[in-house]
Amino acid sequence: MEQESKLYISASVTDSLPSMVKNELAKMPAQKQEEFVEEYKRKAKSLGVAYLFLIIVLAMHYGYLRKWGLQVVFWLTGGGFLIWWFIDLFRLPGLVKNYNKDIATDTFRNLKAMSS
Repeated sequence: MEQESKLYISASVTDSLPSMVKNELAKMPAQKQEEFVEEYKRKAKSLGVAYLFLIIVLAMHYGYLRKWGLQVVFWLTGGGFLIWWFIDLFRLPGLVKNYNKDIATDTFRNLKAMSS
């Protein structure tokens, strides 16, 4: 008997997930999906907070996204003589989105490993 595939996760969360994670989550029971969502929300980063770090808190947006190597280079070059800083104003949504997709994949792998 095949289990019904259905996502019990809100659209606001599913829109930010990679399709592979969505497809695999749909095969899991509602309780496991809820565990995934709790862990994902705990680890995911906010675009608004990332902008606060870029603009107000010592341009620490790479540190916020756990890219410390890039953060140090950014600081040492003065934000690429402010050119890199200006470009990051427009790149930041994609950086946060990619970080959150990586977190979704890692969170799913961890949940699946713990279930096995």
